[in-house]
Amino acid sequence: MTLQLRAIAIYSHTGERREVTFELGALNIVTGGSQTGKSALLDILDYCWGRDECTIPRGEIRRSVSWFAVLLDRDGENVLIARRNPEGSAKVSDEIHFERGVAGLPVDASGLAKNCTADGLKLRLSSLLGISENLYQPESGATRLPLEVSSRHAILFCLQFQYEIANPRLLFHRQSDDYVPAAIKDSLPYFMGAMEEDHFLKLKRYEDARLRLRRLTRQYEEAKALTDEQAGTGRNLLAEARRHGLVPADSAPDSVTEIRALLSTVAAGNALPTAGLDDPAADLSDLEERRRAVRAQLGDVREEINDLHRLQREATEFEKEAGEQRARLAAIGLVSGDAAANDVCPLCDSHLATPVPSVEDVERSLRNLETQLLTVERDSPRLQGRLQDLEAQRAKLEEDLRTIQGDISQRIAENERLRTEQAQFTEQARVRGRIGYYLEKVQVVAADEGLRLALARTGAEVDELAKAIDREAMEERVATALGVIARELTRYAGVLALEHGENPLRLDRKNLTVVADTMEGPLPLTQIGSGENWVGYHLAAHMALHKLFRLRHRPIPAFLMLDQPSQAHYPPESDVGQISGADNEDQRAVARLYRALFDFAADLKGEMQVIVTDHVELLQPWFRESIRERWRDGIKFVPIDWLR
Repeated sequence: MTLQLRAIAIYSHTGERREVTFELGALNIVTGGSQTGKSALLDILDYCWGRDECTIPRGEIRRSVSWFAVLLDRDGENVLIARRNPEGSAKVSDEIHFERGVAGLPVDASGLAKNCTADGLKLRLSSLLGISENLYQPESGATRLPLEVSSRHAILFCLQFQYEIANPRLLFHRQSDDYVPAAIKDSLPYFMGAMEEDHFLKLKRYEDARLRLRRLTRQYEEAKALTDEQAGTGRNLLAEARRHGLVPADSAPDSVTEIRALLSTVAAGNALPTAGLDDPAADLSDLEERRRAVRAQLGDVREEINDLHRLQREATEFEKEAGEQRARLAAIGLVSGDAAANDVCPLCDSHLATPVPSVEDVERSLRNLETQLLTVERDSPRLQGRLQDLEAQRAKLEEDLRTIQGDISQRIAENERLRTEQAQFTEQARVRGRIGYYLEKVQVVAADEGLRLALARTGAEVDELAKAIDREAMEERVATALGVIARELTRYAGVLALEHGENPLRLDRKNLTVVADTMEGPLPLTQIGSGENWVGYHLAAHMALHKLFRLRHRPIPAFLMLDQPSQAHYPPESDVGQISGADNEDQRAVARLYRALFDFAADLKGEMQVIVTDHVELLQPWFRESIRERWRDGIKFVPIDWLR
């Protein structure tokens, strides 16, 4: 199974299409001047593959394009992946269109619509590649989590951007991003074929067996510990049961068997009934409400009694004062009642400066006073009767209040007693539970050997599965694959005439770099000078890797996409255009590089596709036959009329 790239396309906001088509199983070159959109082809593929950020530069392409699309070929079946250009300042769009079995690229963008999520795209691409269920378990002591290899890891081995291909510190795509180096290291064993296809299934069985073993071991150890200490533990439980009234106070079994028998009786006993009130709080509330009502009534009666006492005191005082005044006025009978004038003294007939009341006025006042005294004397018995009634009511209300207060005190005491009983019953239930747990665990080991046998069988299963997923054996297979890669890496370095290429070369999986093993010691790529060597070793490493991938039929895309591999000799900003490939050493080095790529694709007989974007153009026939697009003289990836 191979997955290669048929075309990359863009769609304008009006629906027009511009595409770049590629030949399968061959070298494909897109050449042209600077700022024509060549490098954007890699960004478009990376974005449509499911990257969580659109790295396509903001400029003519981002302003003029509505959808990006790639057309893949999977053994003759066309697969379309399109993704909308993020709008505004957004970094990514979640509108992804995925479709299998298409005839080709859509004529316009009218039929493109979201039918897939980013996670769904990852699963579908992984299925297209044939990535089986897998899980890489890091070495013992590693802090990173297990890795499930997917299509997102596969693309890391297929792209080399302009800023990556000549970087001595970055051998793989996105190696500078967080967590990506660890993902590359952990996915390499699977992609190189060092992990068997059923490795995940074996690992899953192994983890399940280990889990069962840990559970059985814990159960066995707990049960055995209970058995070893059953005498002391049993006596402690028996003492606790006696303290809570679950066994008679005079019970004193001697042997362990008697203790277990008595504890079994306790554990099997029925739970004691718990007495209770329907609603004790409501009961108290009713009593308190009644007490408040009686107190209010008693207060009213006492207030009325006080008012009557006050009225009675006032009447008595009035009666006393009125009696004295009547006695004074009665003296009027000593004077003649026919006195002629009010200004003449009735005793001595002398003239008075201030007139005095007449005898008739005094007698009238005396009669009024006697009438009031009779009224007071008449009302006095009624007041006494009312006071007696009120005093009787007060006595009854005070008795009711004492009764209610007694009921409240009794209810509070009863509730406290019930709470105490409930706490005791709860404690008894807890003790019964502990006794039941103790008896159950002791009996498992003492009376049944099944747990011990299950533990032995599961332990043997874990040992057998551990041998099947032997990590040392997998690392040996990794070492073998790296040895094959090292051999091809050394061969390609010789073809490219790279410095230190005469020494044994290897791919350092730990540090993700190329190392030359010289007589003076290992030389990593960072200690090998010259941009020509950096580019050359990037190409040699990727060709060696992909040759292994293809020969082992690994589930990884069968294409390698490179940007500006000639930059070490001709900087991208200097558009050298056409060169013969033989006039000077730089031209010869570029010719060797492209010839190695051409032969690499040809040697794999259609199983490998190489796509290169560059500004140089060799005049050699095989190179010109590999050119798919030539963007010069105003021709760019984005048509000029899209910019108007």
